[in-house]
Amino acid sequence: MKVMHTSDWHLGCRLYNYDRTDEEERLFGRLADIVAEERPDALVVSGDVFNTGAPGNDVAKCFIDRLLDVVKRCPEMVTVVIAGNHDSYSRLVVDEALWRQNKVHLFGRPAEDGNGRAVFEANVVEIPGKGVVAAVPFCHPRNFPFVEGGDGADRQQEYFAGLAQHVAERAGGLPAVLAAHLAVKGEIDLRGHDRTFFVGGEECVDAAVIGSAYDYVALGHIHCPQWIKGKRRLARYCGTPYPIHFDETYDHGVDIVTVEKGKEPEVRTVVLEPLHALVTLGGDEGAAFDDALKLVGEASLPAGTFIRLNVRLGANELPGPDWTERARRTCLAKEFRFCTINPIRPPEQEREETNKRTLTMAELKELSGDEVLKILTARHELSPRQCDLVKDLIKEVMA
Repeated sequence: MKVMHTSDWHLGCRLYNYDRTDEEERLFGRLADIVAEERPDALVVSGDVFNTGAPGNDVAKCFIDRLLDVVKRCPEMVTVVIAGNHDSYSRLVVDEALWRQNKVHLFGRPAEDGNGRAVFEANVVEIPGKGVVAAVPFCHPRNFPFVEGGDGADRQQEYFAGLAQHVAERAGGLPAVLAAHLAVKGEIDLRGHDRTFFVGGEECVDAAVIGSAYDYVALGHIHCPQWIKGKRRLARYCGTPYPIHFDETYDHGVDIVTVEKGKEPEVRTVVLEPLHALVTLGGDEGAAFDDALKLVGEASLPAGTFIRLNVRLGANELPGPDWTERARRTCLAKEFRFCTINPIRPPEQEREETNKRTLTMAELKELSGDEVLKILTARHELSPRQCDLVKDLIKEVMA
């Protein structure tokens, strides 16, 4: 079975208030060309289709129109799209009956019956004569459906175990693919992600939980393309098709995967060059502000390039009140798109400011229990006993 694996489009995402519609239109054009050339049996989109759960009408229309353009280039292809943590599952699947007429299957959440029990067959798509794709959209561990015969102590683990058994029976001798949007425990390259991606926290899934019924696991959620380490290469993040943030300093593209029963999948990445590059000037240690402006003036970059300046600050030094305007004018003269000044502070001051930082309610809601505990430990001298008490309290509140 030949699978085209892509993920984390984040449609509607703005970069420091710059619209990126042209980048998104170009992405769909490239996807259509690749589909027409590769003729995959299945197109798998592993979540975070949109950047927000309430995308604008123009963004939603772009998704509908352009995805139809893609699937029409290969009418025999089956498409599977799952919701990610940035998506609204109900918004994504509102037109699922119409999409089915174009062999597009949308999944917003793990299916369940009227009593809250898992209905595994509703989350499995057959690729005629080729194999099956099991679809697991983003779901908090405690929100997975109950599994018949399980005790509900670990609903996520019970769900994946039941799904794997169902897929093994349904696939027969054909290859099976799992499409999932989640964070896997292990040595994960998190470049480009913020602190809400906390490796080892309660949101992360052990790779062993996913099960061994699959010949390829098409993951979404982490933006850096990479294999999950294990006994054999099986689970992979394809990454974003174009950079979402400045720190995503790696190649972006889509994966073409050849899947055979009982064999390691063969993956070939089609690299997609961004329409407008995201460039940071000033180096990792930062440059003095005037030197950073000089780097902009000397830069030989295409018009439309997004610019971030790494500016080194002294102890207790604040950015100048006119720095942003001066940087904007300098970039404009070169036809660059100025985005932001990234202050690089001495390590000891950076740690002090991190400990003093105030979190908004929205930021607090996105933290895992383990990260809340980490912040509390950094700000207060908690004893091991106090840490245990706080951890138990967090678990009780979450439950």
